[in-house]
Amino acid sequence: MLRVQRKACATCVYRDDSPLNVQALEARVRDPHGGFTGYRVCHHSKDACCRGFWNRHKWEFQLGQIAQRLKMVEYVDDHVVTPVSKDVAKMFKGEK
Repeated sequence: MLRVQRKACATCVYRDDSPLNVQALEARVRDPHGGFTGYRVCHHSKDACCRGFWNRHKWEFQLGQIAQRLKMVEYVDDHVVTPVSKDVAKMFKGEK
């Protein structure tokens, strides 16, 4: 099963008001031949796919394509506080 966040979190890096450079973040997992080599893990999870990434790119990486075709996508509410989630929350508040 491919675990995907049920909904985007309040500090999702894919929100329209995100202070982050999403294109630079995506460059880390983008395949030079098209699509993505993997997926972005939500910063509120240890392994679930970010819902914002999923909404934009679910057909652009092999695991996403296969999981959808085999009906093996599991939507989860996985919200753990991680060091990354704390840092992202600070960026949205304009803190350093």
